[in-house]
Amino acid sequence: MTSQRSDFASIHLTTEDLPARDRVAVWREVIGRTVLRLDIEPLPDQLFYADVKQRSLSALSVGSCSFSGTHQRTRALLSDGNDALILVVNRAGPLIVSTRGHELRPRDGDAFLMSCAETSAAARPSLGRMNAVVIPYATLAPLVPHVDDAIGRLVPRDGEVLKLLTSYIGAAEEIDPSAATPEMLSSVVTHLCDLIALTIGATRDGAALAQSRGLSAARLTAIKADIAENLGRTDLAVAAVAQRHRLTPRHLHRLFEAEGLTYSEFVLGLRLARAHRMLTDPRFAGWTVKAIATELGFGDRSYFNRAFRRRYGVSPSDLRGRN
Repeated sequence: MTSQRSDFASIHLTTEDLPARDRVAVWREVIGRTVLRLDIEPLPDQLFYADVKQRSLSALSVGSCSFSGTHQRTRALLSDGNDALILVVNRAGPLIVSTRGHELRPRDGDAFLMSCAETSAAARPSLGRMNAVVIPYATLAPLVPHVDDAIGRLVPRDGEVLKLLTSYIGAAEEIDPSAATPEMLSSVVTHLCDLIALTIGATRDGAALAQSRGLSAARLTAIKADIAENLGRTDLAVAAVAQRHRLTPRHLHRLFEAEGLTYSEFVLGLRLARAHRMLTDPRFAGWTVKAIATELGFGDRSYFNRAFRRRYGVSPSDLRGRN
């Protein structure tokens, strides 16, 4: 457990913490059947491996799982009364899923919906990885007409909404516990619900609401991640970023305005924060201030110095001298 808050708890379970000779027995009896409510069958003649991370976000949970072999929810394990739904995104590796008498073979990036109230099995002939969102049935059902019909149906990886949902799940997993306010968690939960509903088929009214809430939030999250990964690039102009995300520049501006800031303010703030970390990080002690400014896309050294002093009350060179 990495967080003690009841509305923001994390668990990380891995077979690497277990002696090789005890892995299967402990995972099956203690973790599988008690915690995860799953039975396991390892691959023959291979060392069993599993790694599960799960983060509770109040009304739902997000997580990732890597494993080989078979994990199945048998009738004997349905006695917990859990009727939650699980939206699974197969991130990497061959996967064969059995549910409701159907067999699914999702490709990397495909998704599908499963029910904790029904028997199912997921088999991997080799090690693979998936993401999952566990959401109460009563939360999703009002947003999706005939939600039961969506269980066991493959969602192709090519859809824009599924790509955004996958990105948003990753962002939710990386939330800093120290910065996780109840308001933030509530927004994340709402956006995840909206994106899941859009992914598997929301009602007409629900789709309109989800488009304005969850889809917009996911797009903004993807744009921010793009900017963070490319701070030193010269094509961070609004038009270039908007084109990469298939938006108009005006639409991109509106996404940032909804959060009370401008695109240029966000980019500058991110660059300055990254510069501050680099100037105080011993790993970059050999970098000159000019090199750091250039690395982060500041073409004008004097502008960088002025902006840095306004933000932190000290020049980059003086900050470097203190450390």
